[in-house]
Amino acid sequence: MKREGMRLLVVDFDYFFPVPQDPRDPLAPLFAWAHFETPYYLEEAWEERALAFLLRGLPLPGARGWEGFWGRFAFAPGAVLYYAESNALAFHPEVREGVREVVLFDAHHDAGYRPLGEEPACDDWMVFYHRLGARLRVYYPPWRDPSLEPEPKVPVAREVDPGGRVEGVFHRVFLCRSGAWVPPWADPGFFAFLEEAPLPKVALEALLPRPFSLEALKRRVALEGFGLRFMERLKGRAG
Repeated sequence: MKREGMRLLVVDFDYFFPVPQDPRDPLAPLFAWAHFETPYYLEEAWEERALAFLLRGLPLPGARGWEGFWGRFAFAPGAVLYYAESNALAFHPEVREGVREVVLFDAHHDAGYRPLGEEPACDDWMVFYHRLGARLRVYYPPWRDPSLEPEPKVPVAREVDPGGRVEGVFHRVFLCRSGAWVPPWADPGFFAFLEEAPLPKVALEALLPRPFSLEALKRRVALEGFGLRFMERLKGRAG
């Protein structure tokens, strides 16, 4: 295969995790999360976020629409899927070698939102591909409003995913979990999605299911509810 024809497919699992787009949506405040790729935001922060839903009697939001996704693509013989936590590793030396076109399925364009650093980060790695001369394209999920994103810092063809077969052949794939955007209770879906990919797989960093106990949180909710009812009874007596 000629190097100039190398095409890279990048999939961020947050593509499959819908969040409200209209700030007037009554659920929007429950998704007003800070996002940093640190251990706290990858794991610990999700407990309080989950409680915000459960205490209101709401189901936890989940990932959906990933089943059958890989069937939309044709892969070249010898194609390999690389995977990691962060999308920054989409620019890993093994992934980027010889790539001349990047096609990204993501809820974010990852082409720069702030002053650029010397090393690629999860939100600007596409800029580094542009510097190598690669063509860039982003498909947003159908639930995403692209107008909410600032303009990319480099030229990127952007559109909402129309669905259906994606033209052309891909020679390499990179998949990231984006655990600062996607909660640990969606991890079973992520690993099932990874397993469903019909390609050899290479982990660029250790990636395991994150600890999460829905039953423990439900017990906390029950205790909180008991405490609130008890306080209400005391308040009624005092009145």
